[in-house]
Amino acid sequence: MNGTEIERRFDEHGSIYIFDDGPYRYLSFGEGGEQSRIELSRPHYPVYQYYQAMLLALLFNPDPRQIMMLGLGGGAMVHSLLAYSDNSQIRVAELRKEVYQTAVDFFLLPDDPRLEIAITDAGDYLQRQNKSVDLIFTDIYSDQGMQQQQLNRDYLSDCYRLLSDEGILVLNLWDQGQGFHPKARQQLSEQFGEQWLYCPVDSGNLIAFAFKSGCPDINPRNLQKPAKQMEKHLEFPARRMINRLRLC
Repeated sequence: MNGTEIERRFDEHGSIYIFDDGPYRYLSFGEGGEQSRIELSRPHYPVYQYYQAMLLALLFNPDPRQIMMLGLGGGAMVHSLLAYSDNSQIRVAELRKEVYQTAVDFFLLPDDPRLEIAITDAGDYLQRQNKSVDLIFTDIYSDQGMQQQQLNRDYLSDCYRLLSDEGILVLNLWDQGQGFHPKARQQLSEQFGEQWLYCPVDSGNLIAFAFKSGCPDINPRNLQKPAKQMEKHLEFPARRMINRLRLC
């Protein structure tokens, strides 16, 4: 890996490595590649292209009041969401307490009244919730890659149940040569019908957006205004990313 290792931690789930790489800091679970990366001088900036793609959900719900995140990592997505809106309340489920503590100690995760962290399994957390949310971001990875839990019927059903009428589920999927993308298409279609979009990114990730109340218009011309607003807050080329959106 590139960069200089500055810390190594361990828990019952394995290793957690922290590296500095020029202006960046990133998190790794051993041989599983990078799990999270921030630019230290502007942690709100979504460094990874797949983070940028996930944030396109804000084009379709530009003022989310309740956001749920399943998987914290270094907290890069939290930084972006807090910077984007003062109105959002963010609830996060993270399995590993040591990952959460690493985000606090090394990735500038703020102590913010808009942010609530629960140390728990994502599936268990979903089952216990009954308050509707406007956006659900699910991004669950380990040193072995993407957790298949994200594609379980019960998991997706709980996400659907918790979405508000205009709610959006956003999944970060990675095929890993194991046929996860075809499985994702099947499972999403069973739960959401044809009410979902996807956005392929250069890393091989596939970002899926599933809608409670029907697919929105993805005409780039009509998305220019919210994309400009996103660029103002988060400093990434949202208008270019729009062209990657595809109907299911």
